[in-house]
Amino acid sequence: MNNSLASRNNGPWNIYIETAPARFTEMVKAAVLVEPRKIEVRDFPEPEPDDYSIVARPDVCGICGTDLHLFEGHMNIPYPLILGHEFTATVEKIGAKAKGLEATGRELHAGDLVAVVPGTSKFCGTCFYCRYVPDKPQLCSNRKALGISMSCRDAPHLFGAFAEGVYIDVSRWYVFKLDPEFPRELGALVEPMAVASRAFERSFSPGRPSGWDGFGPGKTILVQGAGPIGLLVMAAARISGAGKILAIEKVKTRSKMAEDIGADRVIDMNEFPTREERTKEVLRITNGIGVDVAVECVGFPDAFGEGIGMVRRGGKYVEVGHYTDQGVVEVSPHAICRGDIEISGSWSHPPSQFQTSINLLSKYRDTIPYKSMLTHTFNFSEASKAIETIRSGQAVKVTLTP
Repeated sequence: MNNSLASRNNGPWNIYIETAPARFTEMVKAAVLVEPRKIEVRDFPEPEPDDYSIVARPDVCGICGTDLHLFEGHMNIPYPLILGHEFTATVEKIGAKAKGLEATGRELHAGDLVAVVPGTSKFCGTCFYCRYVPDKPQLCSNRKALGISMSCRDAPHLFGAFAEGVYIDVSRWYVFKLDPEFPRELGALVEPMAVASRAFERSFSPGRPSGWDGFGPGKTILVQGAGPIGLLVMAAARISGAGKILAIEKVKTRSKMAEDIGADRVIDMNEFPTREERTKEVLRITNGIGVDVAVECVGFPDAFGEGIGMVRRGGKYVEVGHYTDQGVVEVSPHAICRGDIEISGSWSHPPSQFQTSINLLSKYRDTIPYKSMLTHTFNFSEASKAIETIRSGQAVKVTLTP
């Protein structure tokens, strides 16, 4: 690809911007959520990056449960908003200083394929969590996220990937350069795998696998729900040497996919329709003991109470399915106390988790059938139709392309 350097006057400075052969027109189209359940395709002026920023063209963008909640108006967000946070993109224009800010130290150039951590990496440094819990940067009280909490009202507008272009300040957002052999269609799984692998890792620490605390090679894991996050948790467990992987799912296509990913047994909710029946089946499979680790990936409160009853005494339970408040459920504190069960929440992921995700997707792409998860693809202008496809319950991972 023939790159060029273009200069523009910016007050007393001349900013040099590396560009790829032009693919944008003077206007850039984007699917904008203007209010709950209403998406419009709008035109925005093609932006120019400053010294620390890039303008990139999304290659592929996944739609997740958070996007559905945003679409339905379940979250407090600044309208209008361009959705889209699970994406990879090709760099079109790059400011001079942005070239040296790639997350792993490699130099960025126009034409590079990149994965972008949607949550800001330049944290405020003043809130309680930045000051006292710095090892969990995703808890920053002032964190901003592309496609979730960045309005497109003000220039440069393009802060989401349901669009022909996205604007990224590389000093605020981690950008990972992808190797040329990385399968481009798996770009929609980089962010979900970061969520899933981090949730899975919550079963490791604190814990002593050799003392049967926490996950370790040969241990039994139960995953509630075989949606994208649940399937990727199963993939991470398989790669990490799980002795047995159990899954609970209702939709037949997802159950089949769980088996393809590596589940040893899928407990069909149609065959075992009640909580008591499912719990009895899990205990039967585990010789009356329960699983070492369970991960909740459904997002229904009842699943939380049910899953705790499937974990053995001294086991671990990880909650990752509730990114929005879906209500409450009755839980017996005695069961948790008597079981000596450790419960861990998993909220998003630190920016560095993207490297773990990229490694898991790249190295095991010939072993784990990741591509089979990508069941439907739409143009970004069909975003409303894509969301309705997810709501039908038959899709696994729906993606958008420019």
